[in-house]
Amino acid sequence: MKTNLARQRGWSRRGDRMVMNAPFGAWGTQTLIAGLSADALIAPWVIKGAMDGPAFAAYIEKVLVPELVPGAVVILDNLATHKNFGAVKAM
Repeated sequence: MKTNLARQRGWSRRGDRMVMNAPFGAWGTQTLIAGLSADALIAPWVIKGAMDGPAFAAYIEKVLVPELVPGAVVILDNLATHKNFGAVKAM
């Protein structure tokens, strides 16, 4: 989720200045990650910034694994952050 997506240009009537509201604050990126089971969204986690290998390994170890039930199947896509030895070790 990017927080700096306010429009910088727009249209107004000829001779009038365009006025619009935009959020004020620190521009940045937040990442939301969660698990999806057959009947619920589990282990949601939000971090400031982009997901990297150490953050993903911490998510697996501290957030996702404690919420998994025995016999649960975990499927990851081919994102480079998911190809992480620390995350595999935590599972």
